[in-house]
Amino acid sequence: MAEKDLENLTEQPQPGEVPQEEPEKKSHTFLIVVIVLSVLILAGLGYLGRMWYLNYTSEKAGKQVETFYSQTAATKPATTAVLKDNPIDFKSLQETNSDLFAWIEVPGTRVNYPVAQSPTDDTYYLHHDYLGNYLFAGTPYIELCNNKDFSDPVTVIYGHNMYASEGTMFTTLHSFEDKSFFDSHDTFTIYMPGRELTYQIFSAFKFDNRHIMNSYDFEHGTKDLTAFQHTMLQPHSALKNVRSGVELNEKSKVVVLSTCFLGDKSVRLLVCGVLVKDEPTK
Repeated sequence: MAEKDLENLTEQPQPGEVPQEEPEKKSHTFLIVVIVLSVLILAGLGYLGRMWYLNYTSEKAGKQVETFYSQTAATKPATTAVLKDNPIDFKSLQETNSDLFAWIEVPGTRVNYPVAQSPTDDTYYLHHDYLGNYLFAGTPYIELCNNKDFSDPVTVIYGHNMYASEGTMFTTLHSFEDKSFFDSHDTFTIYMPGRELTYQIFSAFKFDNRHIMNSYDFEHGTKDLTAFQHTMLQPHSALKNVRSGVELNEKSKVVVLSTCFLGDKSVRLLVCGVLVKDEPTK
């Protein structure tokens, strides 16, 4: 056998041997893996950076709006002869932005914000702060279908879930998913010029993302009102907390606090409270 033929024969893989991958192919595969991992890492860092920035700007706006809030009502109890103090400086607040008509405070959470209503655009405060500047976290707001005096059978206040555990806006309403927290925090307060409204929290539950005010005719439809009141009192969701002993009727004034869930746009968390006290203030 010729010497050249012997060389070709020795280069062929022998039975039972695994052909070795060429160094150039290994290098190419390794490079692809490195590129893919780098893209994933950069994407993750970009997402985390964006969330940090959104929460940072929301925190900054929250600290600015705190200047309108004081503790005068807590330090000066009302007497039968003197009206209790209103802790919100509504004169300054409304000089800053006339769309700000109320203030909501939910004890045990970070919800302590003005409430807005745009006269022209229901979604305006979804991504604008209390000054009207663009802010992804937005400002708690109601839509034009609701009256600004909270006289409707059902009023919905919307607020963002900013996802961070100590997030701003309505993020910490998710604390009401915990039964022990729900049981120990049973009221929230809405302040208006000359008024303090106290609401008893009677349910917190996961609901679908339907537009509540467009899905029910609360003004003219007693059947619709009864149906939604039944839903709030006896939610079908597996994620729910309900306070016993609460009754609703056609004269009940309910405020629903609505926020979203992380990663699921098809559902909302609803925290529902019924008006139990309407007091005049200075």
